[in-house]
Amino acid sequence: MIPELFRGVAERYGDRPAIIDGGQRITYGELSERVQGVRGWLRNSLGSRPGIIAAALDNSWQFVACFFAASGLDCSFLPCNPQWRAAELHGLIERLGFRNAIVEARLSAEWNQVLDQMSGARLMTRDTMPSENSGSACSSLPARSGAGLDDPVVYLSTSATLGAPRLVPRSHRNLGAIASNVAHTLEVGPDWRFLSVVPFHYANGFNNSLLVPLLNGATAVMMPKFNPRACTELVHREQVNTLFGSPFIYSSLLDQVGCEAELSSLKRCFSAGGRMSTGLVDRWQERFGVRIRQLYGMTEVGVIAIESSERAPEPSSASCVGPPIHGVEVAVFGPDGLKLASGEIGELGVRSEAVMAGYVGESEAQLGLLADGFFPTGDLGFLDSRGTLYLTGRMGRVMNIAGVKVDPVEVERAVELLAGVSSCHVDAVMQALGGEVIRARVVVREGFDLRRREIIEQCRRHLAEYKFPRVIEFAEDSSMTIAGKIPGPAQRGPRT
Repeated sequence: MIPELFRGVAERYGDRPAIIDGGQRITYGELSERVQGVRGWLRNSLGSRPGIIAAALDNSWQFVACFFAASGLDCSFLPCNPQWRAAELHGLIERLGFRNAIVEARLSAEWNQVLDQMSGARLMTRDTMPSENSGSACSSLPARSGAGLDDPVVYLSTSATLGAPRLVPRSHRNLGAIASNVAHTLEVGPDWRFLSVVPFHYANGFNNSLLVPLLNGATAVMMPKFNPRACTELVHREQVNTLFGSPFIYSSLLDQVGCEAELSSLKRCFSAGGRMSTGLVDRWQERFGVRIRQLYGMTEVGVIAIESSERAPEPSSASCVGPPIHGVEVAVFGPDGLKLASGEIGELGVRSEAVMAGYVGESEAQLGLLADGFFPTGDLGFLDSRGTLYLTGRMGRVMNIAGVKVDPVEVERAVELLAGVSSCHVDAVMQALGGEVIRARVVVREGFDLRRREIIEQCRRHLAEYKFPRVIEFAEDSSMTIAGKIPGPAQRGPRT
């Protein structure tokens, strides 16, 4: 159970720093007291069984305290993207039926539009939360006495093609396995200082920058909003040595950090939320002397694999993501559902205690589990003879262009070899007169001014003509999401 895991860590590391949040330095002992205070506050405000508590909060000690406090009550925690609007929140309520929320004060108006229409709903703001145990007698409050290891303690949202995010319930068992598996693989300890910059409402931020450090005695340095200059100053001031980031974060820092010494404390860099271009990895290592290691995972299953500390051979047609982490099994399946041998490409299946039981509102049968209970990732890849995992593409991403199959990953890699390209995402779009054509959305590095013709010339050097993108859109780095998700086209005139 999460409350017991956290209590054990707090007792073991009581005087060590758990959280650095602005000017506040909170030890594990102090964080434990704040969690108890927030638990009592929630119980007194919402009753003994508040159901699901939604939270639209920035990365902060209050977010952490709310989560651990909620995990000790007979309720579940729903991290919400602060950018969600009233219509999106209405959809969430229809699916989950929550009535209580804790939000940043600046979001009160948006949330009031939704909760004011509901009988018995309660909206609270972060600035009303207690900062310590203040004698609420909540230390004697039982921790989820009616809950089991497989009951949902948190709901995370993940992107989908169904018109609305899918909701992924994560149980005590799931979250404990995620924190333990990653920590065991990387040997996380109390001397690790994590920069908690990826928002906690994303699985990458919640799992790798909240659970992993705070259930293993490390320190989480809070950053509510990413800004390259402020990020650099925070890393330098607090001597942060571990960053679980995204391609966007690393690209922004690479382009805007003035002095390499400012990031000299960083010793461990990991990237999730999207594929890292080889050029970005190489430029980061050349400048800062530390290699960014690719992390492969999913909201539904947690971290699957982490690239080893030594660069592995990377075939031009595949991306090495390292061996599966401790406690995670990966198998490769063919179209007939049978397991494939090493070196053979097929759909990747994952089995571990971190795998979810099923999406909210969808039957277990809709998961389409593979043989022996392996969860289907939808990703294509293979395992080599050493058990190292390589990704080769995504099922369903192969494009049918005038009857010819084209792998978008191949086009992306070709475009990303061009100097000045930070990243590229390729898909197919329908033409007005019918038929699909290839579209490339290109993120350009700061200081470069690429044109459409240069992208085409790059493709001409590396690809057959039928693989050329016919639609080329340019996006600024700032339009990418911090979690590494693919941006939409920039609102600007076309480049010719």
